[in-house]
Amino acid sequence: MRLILRQSFPLGRFHATPWRVNPFDDPFGEWPPSPWRLVRAVVARWYQWSRESAESPDLSQLDALARALCESSYSFYLPAHAMRGSPLRQYHPVEFGWVPPAKKDKPIPRMKAYGTSLVQDNYWSVPTGDDGTIWWFLDGDAWTPQLIEVLDRCIERLIYFGRAETFTTVRRDASSALRPNCEPRDRPCSQASVRVLCPQRDASRADVERITDDPQSAGRTIPPGAKLMYADVPPRVPVREQSAIFVPRTDCHLIQLAVGWSVAPEPRAIVRLTARYRSAVIRELLDIKTEGQYHSWRTAPKSVRSAIADMLGKDANGVPFKQHSHTEFLSWWHDGAPTRLLVWRGSRPFGADEQRAVLRAAVRELSWAAMGPDADAWKIRLIPLDAAVPAPPGFDGTSATTWESLTPYVPPRHHLRGGKPREAESFTVQIRRELTLRGVPGGEQVEVGEPIAATWVAVHVPLRKAAGPTLGDRRGYWLRLTFPQPIVGPLRLGNSSSFGLGLFKPVT
Repeated sequence: MRLILRQSFPLGRFHATPWRVNPFDDPFGEWPPSPWRLVRAVVARWYQWSRESAESPDLSQLDALARALCESSYSFYLPAHAMRGSPLRQYHPVEFGWVPPAKKDKPIPRMKAYGTSLVQDNYWSVPTGDDGTIWWFLDGDAWTPQLIEVLDRCIERLIYFGRAETFTTVRRDASSALRPNCEPRDRPCSQASVRVLCPQRDASRADVERITDDPQSAGRTIPPGAKLMYADVPPRVPVREQSAIFVPRTDCHLIQLAVGWSVAPEPRAIVRLTARYRSAVIRELLDIKTEGQYHSWRTAPKSVRSAIADMLGKDANGVPFKQHSHTEFLSWWHDGAPTRLLVWRGSRPFGADEQRAVLRAAVRELSWAAMGPDADAWKIRLIPLDAAVPAPPGFDGTSATTWESLTPYVPPRHHLRGGKPREAESFTVQIRRELTLRGVPGGEQVEVGEPIAATWVAVHVPLRKAAGPTLGDRRGYWLRLTFPQPIVGPLRLGNSSSFGLGLFKPVT
């Protein structure tokens, strides 16, 4: 008679170590699951079922169940996408005592606490759902309808299998269209064969219930009542990334990317972040335009430079645009941390090649640290957001009379000389001048409040003005602007306003 069991792991992991194997010596873990483990688990759950029953336990019934399990032969259908996971190492508490241990003739300060022991957890990743189901095929002549009923009551009480964190469900299935793809044999069939622990046909219930500390089991790699067999695990189906079909958006002036990080970037690093991402976008755009021939603006021909002028902000000869008609790379902040990176251009929509370059540049991690040994220590990941995500305030057509700094405002000119304010270059004068040049209504009458806060930030220094590094430090301020009439954003002012500084949000 053939019995079919289906086993699944809701958490997608199977944690198990072969019998008396040091996890540090066997990083592969147990796969496929050992039939010997299944036999012991079913017998253990019989005791739970008997405790729940009002009748006295019938040990003859348990003997018959153990004998039927041991006399059966086992085969599997293993999920094709199961794969070995990276080993986990954790410190577990052990005995309570003095920490650190005492040393002879060396009094040292100590305290009483639990000691720790390093444990390595080897596991297999198994897909959840039907794709991760393990099918057990048990073939034996000792099964009767009464024993099958007992088996059902035992396996329905199985909540973990292997290590206690391996949650599992096991149920009996009447039939299955699947055929076994893994069958234990007495001898290895190939170099890839793995060892599997199976019960002997003459194993007793005492052998099944024996623990590792039992005197008859001590020092043995194969417990009494078990035998070592070999199985060939079916090759894993190769995983190939399915490329998403790129569909350029029409009338696209804003591309948003969510910012993910382990350590939040500092406000001082706004320009570092946007400048490095802008450089990555330019490299990708050159690669697309020239089919991989050029990756640097300096070496690219003038025809290619002209094609990417709107993204870069300067013409083929390197002359910067007078008007703010080029692409700007801005950073949106919330509760003191960046949540989005915005690629904005109001003069004309982004083309298909430009949109593709922005998305391709977001694949790689970006560092927001200053140049040096820690430049690669602090990184962020960018996740493109689709058009269904609404634009942030100021980019959605919202009008307001009051605007507050979202990122520090750095005045284009020094407003101090010798530590004293320059009336001709005060915040109000510089902001009104810039608003007038940008054609913002009411810019010449804007009221500038006192700085709310100040900090040092990195600013962008073009290569034509600095032979060395392209980033410098300036003092940035958080301001509040009040216009005589509502204006529509986006509003960004001051030094490095195209790189994320001086961005204002409407106050509604």
